[in-house]
Amino acid sequence: MESFDIYFLGEMLPDADPTTVRQGVAKLFKVQESAVDRLFAGKPLRVKQGVDAEAAGRYRTAFRDVGALVQIVASGSPPPAPKAPDERAAHTPGAEAEAPHRPPADSGGYGLAEPGAILDHSEAPAPAEIDTGSLEALPPNTGSLEDCRVEKPHRPIPDISHLRLVDD
Repeated sequence: MESFDIYFLGEMLPDADPTTVRQGVAKLFKVQESAVDRLFAGKPLRVKQGVDAEAAGRYRTAFRDVGALVQIVASGSPPPAPKAPDERAAHTPGAEAEAPHRPPADSGGYGLAEPGAILDHSEAPAPAEIDTGSLEALPPNTGSLEDCRVEKPHRPIPDISHLRLVDD
């Protein structure tokens, strides 16, 4: 069974209120709100080690519920790289900076396209030429499904008179 490590890098959901997120994260980590600033420093903080996929999903849900994001990596993998200050700012609501599009380090150079982007630039195939000239529709309420009925052969019920129930 594969196990995972969960890291918090101080990232927030794009539409989350920073104050609310900080309060929620302080509650999750059970720390005072005055000490929560070090959690948002952008350095990877391992939240949990060696959990199964179901538990990792529960952690992700708990953090998303307060507006924060976690990174889930396979156990034994190196921790995720800390974000540069300009990248953290792009994930912080109200920030002016736009994060440059960079694919993840382990993606082999592939990334996600912008929403609505056309991915296939090849020419669309020609429409199929289907002759429907010989088809006709029946008037409403004139059809029947009797011709679809499947007749099953009659099978006799087997003789079970020799069987009996016995109490233990």
